[in-house]
Amino acid sequence: MIVQSDPIVPESLLRDLAANLGNLIQAAASRPVKISHDSLIVEALWPVADGCLHVAVKQYRVRTVWKALTAIFRRAKAMQNWQKAAFLLSHDIATPRPLLACRPRGWTTSSTSFLATQWIDGAENLHLFGWRIAAQPLDVRLRIARRCAEASGQLLGRLHAAGAVHRDLKAANLLVVEKSSELSVYLVDLDGLETGKQVSFQRQARDLARLAAGLAAHAWVTRSICRHFLRAYLFESLNDSAGWKPLWRAIARETTAYVRRKQKRGEKVLIFKKRRRHNYRRKNGHRQHLTLVRITEILAGGPQETAHGA
Repeated sequence: MIVQSDPIVPESLLRDLAANLGNLIQAAASRPVKISHDSLIVEALWPVADGCLHVAVKQYRVRTVWKALTAIFRRAKAMQNWQKAAFLLSHDIATPRPLLACRPRGWTTSSTSFLATQWIDGAENLHLFGWRIAAQPLDVRLRIARRCAEASGQLLGRLHAAGAVHRDLKAANLLVVEKSSELSVYLVDLDGLETGKQVSFQRQARDLARLAAGLAAHAWVTRSICRHFLRAYLFESLNDSAGWKPLWRAIARETTAYVRRKQKRGEKVLIFKKRRRHNYRRKNGHRQHLTLVRITEILAGGPQETAHGA
């Protein structure tokens, strides 16, 4: 078994994993957080010397036989995401701390790997956070939303300034923690993260457009809140010389294109009307507007369980 671990992980747990790696998931199978076609995330408690360690454990699986064969020659996803998390933390970009990454030895089990990260207590994804504060009085809601927009803008600005992009930058992959007067935002689900890139203006707009498209679920978000986000983002990304308006227009264009790609029209349906003895005949065609929806995961326990992703 190939293992990368944090010093906080007890040696006894590593010995148990060496005996049976399946225990990493089976011990917490009754607390699933997220189930998708290529991964499973569970919540677990690990015994340590001074109590219990609250973690999220993610199991990576392959979808096809071809990918299972090529996985022999590729680095495991758990190992890749360990390095990505270490890169983010070294650049002061908040993400759950990785605690353990392991992969069984041998070509027959090379398609499976495991990653354990710190569990962020009290966190909820950006969508759930937005729906919760929507019930607050208007002045309280807008004050909290401005703080969240600034924290999110600072996080994503540091991400792009560090030469990293995320092809799946959506509200479900941002965790918000609100404690009294403090509000923190974490980036999770690092499968779509790419590092070592020169982030162009167009790529910045494309990444942020994926996030902007999710605002359709929160109609109460004002333009002023979006402006707070962009100003915080540009300040951290060290690219505020041109101001926020060109980026605003670029994001609007990319968001429109993104939404349009998800919409199409169905097959034509012919409608023929006739009234006997009235010389009335009408023939029309109709194509229904459809929105493409791809189901990528089934959330166990309802939406309240979707806050974490390893």
